[in-house]
Amino acid sequence: MSVSAPLQERVHELERALVERDERIATLEREVARLIELERQIAALEAQLAGAVSDRAQLEARLKDLLAKRRALAEVLAPGQLALFETEAPLPTPPCASEAPDGETSEDQIRPRHQRKHAPRAIAYAALEREHVQHELPEEQRVCQVTQKPLVEVGEKTSEEIEYRPAKLVVLVHHRKVYGLAEEDRAERKSEPVVAPLPVRPLENALAGPALLAWILVQKYCNHLPLYRLQAIFGRDGLDLPRQTLCDWVLASAFLLDPIQRALKKQVLAAGVLQSDDTPVQCQAGKGKPNFTAHLWTYASPLVSGVVFDFAPDWGHEHVEAFLGPKAEGYWVGDGYRGYGTIAKKNPALIECGCWAHVQRKLRDALKESPLEAARLMKLVTRLFLIEREALERKLDYAAVKALRLEKSQPILAEIEREAAALRKTTSDAGVLAKALLYLENQWPTLVRFLEDGRVPIHNNACENAIRPVAVGRKNWLFAGSERGGHAAATVYTLVESCKKEGIDPFLYFRDVLVRVATHPADRVHELVPAAWKQLFGGAAAR
Repeated sequence: MSVSAPLQERVHELERALVERDERIATLEREVARLIELERQIAALEAQLAGAVSDRAQLEARLKDLLAKRRALAEVLAPGQLALFETEAPLPTPPCASEAPDGETSEDQIRPRHQRKHAPRAIAYAALEREHVQHELPEEQRVCQVTQKPLVEVGEKTSEEIEYRPAKLVVLVHHRKVYGLAEEDRAERKSEPVVAPLPVRPLENALAGPALLAWILVQKYCNHLPLYRLQAIFGRDGLDLPRQTLCDWVLASAFLLDPIQRALKKQVLAAGVLQSDDTPVQCQAGKGKPNFTAHLWTYASPLVSGVVFDFAPDWGHEHVEAFLGPKAEGYWVGDGYRGYGTIAKKNPALIECGCWAHVQRKLRDALKESPLEAARLMKLVTRLFLIEREALERKLDYAAVKALRLEKSQPILAEIEREAAALRKTTSDAGVLAKALLYLENQWPTLVRFLEDGRVPIHNNACENAIRPVAVGRKNWLFAGSERGGHAAATVYTLVESCKKEGIDPFLYFRDVLVRVATHPADRVHELVPAAWKQLFGGAAAR
C-alpha cells in the first residue's frame, strides 16, 4: 500500500527533529562534562590557595617570632656588637640550592601541607622543681673570629628541658639510744633500761615503710601495674622482693584503710541522693577451681565528695541490699538493673530514678539503623542536658534547679513521650531502635523523677567515670587473686578515686594516713576521708 506524499514528508521531518534532538543532547552532555571538569579544577585551585594562605600565615607568624627574638638580642648586645651579625650583601647561594629533592620539577603540582585540626596542647610544667645548669665557653674559644679580640660576657640565654630523676630505694637504719643507770649506781639497779621509741609504723614487724607502701598502692591501683611487674621493677633497683610479700603488704594496708572506707560509705548513704553502678571482674576461686565473674559496685552521691567501691562475688541484688542496709532512704539513680526495682519494692523509702545518659547511648547506637527517627529523639534528649548545663553555669541552688526543670525540661519530656509513642506504633519490635524505645518506655516513671528534686542528677555518669579506671586496670591485672583481694581492691579504689575528685596526690595521702590511722581516734575516723583530710592535714603532708 502506497504512502501519500504529505505523510512521507511528515515522517522525514520527525526523523530530522529526532536527529537534531540527539545532537543537542550530545552537545549538552559535552557541556556538562566540561562544567564538571571546570568545577574539579576550581576545587583543586581553591585547595592550593587554602594551603598557600595557611602557609603564608605560618610564615608571617614565624617572621614575627624571629623579629621579636632579634629585638630581644639587640637589647642584650652592646650597640657595636649587633653589626657583627649583619651583612649588607646577601650570602652566596650554594650550588645545590637549585636542585629539587626526589627529582621534582617546576611543573610538578605541590600538594598543600597537612594541617593540624587543633593546635598542639601546651605542656604545663610550671610546678616542677628547677635545677640551674651553667654552660660557658672554654677560655681558648672566647676570641672574636673577626677582630681577634677577647670576648666578654654580655648577656645570657636560657632554655628549659624536662628531665627525669629515677626514684631510688633506701634503707633507713634507726639508731635508738638506750638509757640506764650510771655505772656507780648499777649495783643497786632496780629499773630496766629505757629505749628511745621508734616512729609509728604502718605494719609492725615488716620492713616496708609508709612511703614504700604508698608507692606500691599507687602503682597497682592508679597505674594498674600487677604485682609481678612491680617485683621486676624492684629487682632492677636491687631489691629481691618475693611476690607473696608484696601481696601481704597490699592486703595489710587495705585492712588498715578499711575504717576510712566505711566512714565514707556512711556519708554517702546518709546524703539522701545515691548513685550506683557496677562492672565485672574475673576472680580466682582457689587451686584447681575455675575463675568466676565477680562484680565491683560503685556508690556515689552528688552531695558528697567521694566514691565508694564494694566487692561482690556475683551479680545478685542481695549484695547491693546488704550494702545499703535496712535504713537506706532517698533518691537512688541507676541504669535500670532489675535488682534495683526488687530492692526498692522491699524498701519504699528508696525512690528509684533513671539515667538519661543510658537513653542517649542507646539512641546513638540506633543512628546507623534508623538515622532520622533516632536523631529526632536524640536532639530532644540533648536539650535536657543543655538545661542541666545552664543550671550549672548559673550556679543555681537546688530549689532554683527544680523550678528551671519544671519550666523548661517538663515540656521537653512531654514531647519525648509523644515522639517515642508515635515511633513505637510505626517501628518493628526487632532492631536497635526498638530496644531503645522499649528501654525508654519501661524506664519512663524513673526517668521523669528528677523533676521532683533539684538534687537528683539526670544521669549516672559520676559512677561510670569512677568505674572507668577499673576497666582500664583489669586489662593489665586480668583478675583478682581471691575474694579477700577483691575486697582489698574495693577499699583502695575507694580512696584513690576519692582523692582524684579532690585533686589530692594519692601517694601523699596514703603515705600520711597509713601512719595516722593507727593512732587517730576511732570516733573521728571521718576526718581521714580524703575531702576532710585535705582540709585538716593536706598542707602538712605535702611538705
